[in-house]
Amino acid sequence: MKSKEILLSLTLLVVGIYFFIVGIIEASGFLKPLSIAVLLTLICIPFCRKLESWKLSRGLSALVSVVLSLLVFISFFTIITAQIANISERWPEIQRKMQPKLEEVQETIAEKTGVNFQKEFQMLYPPSEAESSTNSENDKQSSSSASKASSPKEMVSNASEEIGMIVMNFFNFMSGAVLTLVYLFFLLLYRNKVKLSVLKFFSKANRKEAEEVMNHSIELALNFIVGRVILIAFLAVIYSIGLSLSGIENAILISVIAAILSLVPFIGNIIGYGLSLVMAVFAGAELWGIIGVSITFGLAQFIESYILEPYVVGSKVEVNPLVTIVVVILGGSIWGIVGMILSIPIAGICKIIFDSIPALQPIGYALGEKDVEGADEENFLSKWGKNLWEKVSN
Repeated sequence: MKSKEILLSLTLLVVGIYFFIVGIIEASGFLKPLSIAVLLTLICIPFCRKLESWKLSRGLSALVSVVLSLLVFISFFTIITAQIANISERWPEIQRKMQPKLEEVQETIAEKTGVNFQKEFQMLYPPSEAESSTNSENDKQSSSSASKASSPKEMVSNASEEIGMIVMNFFNFMSGAVLTLVYLFFLLLYRNKVKLSVLKFFSKANRKEAEEVMNHSIELALNFIVGRVILIAFLAVIYSIGLSLSGIENAILISVIAAILSLVPFIGNIIGYGLSLVMAVFAGAELWGIIGVSITFGLAQFIESYILEPYVVGSKVEVNPLVTIVVVILGGSIWGIVGMILSIPIAGICKIIFDSIPALQPIGYALGEKDVEGADEENFLSKWGKNLWEKVSN
């Protein structure tokens, strides 16, 4: 009888998780802007409190926070767009530089190992009969097919479809951005009402305890989110300076990508470092440029690991690397890039809430780094970083 109850509970749990994931995928158009707005609300609450301490009204403080958030987003978007446009303009030149080096690498690997990537790829993915016949027909009738490939009506139809897709994607993006800003304003304006609404679900006897748990969770979540933003901004600045001094082209774009990738432990840092090295090599950087990239990432990771992350973000709200990688992959499969960006803050906030509720503390323990080998050890670098952070913060 007991085994049947366990089996039934597990079945209901699996079915519930399945329909929950399907539901949030289907409701992504509604949930994405709201989730981003909640995250921005946690970031903007300290600034709103500061403005309110200067005798500004809550509505005006919320409006100023929304405007500043919009200006930061526009500045970030402008910088990234300019960097991408620069890469697009210089792409033929980059291809010319990359082609001989890729061929040289392929030849070296073929000489040392006997592996020819081009042949191996053709063996693994041979062209189909349809593709082969199409290629042969194209070779025989290239001139005639070029003239008959597309009529003026087809060209106009294809162009209108592409323009329609671009316009639709643009309006979807703009509507999502506007909704996010509207949500942000009202969440900041009515944050006390939201809090009191949640507390009303508890009885009067348990309301005080629930309020303490909520205040503690919100405070830790604020520190966690703001600390993460500071960490990413610091890494982006350090990477930009170091890569620019090393002569790496499009240093700002690479630095921003590498800083955001640092959210994923180990893998993110390796990908960011590898991306910078690849860009340095293909841009024709000398040995000192590659050494500069290595020094930049080494210095940034040292300061991140031993100074900023433990004392700005807080180690007690850190999610362990295994859970981080799982939630990033899960977030990407559910909501794409937005899901990957939101997954780690959401996991951190969930851990804080689970740690604050006695019945859910086992889940919080599973998400965290407590009792992980090496996580709680404090070596001389950690002690040095702690002393330095205390001197800087005092």
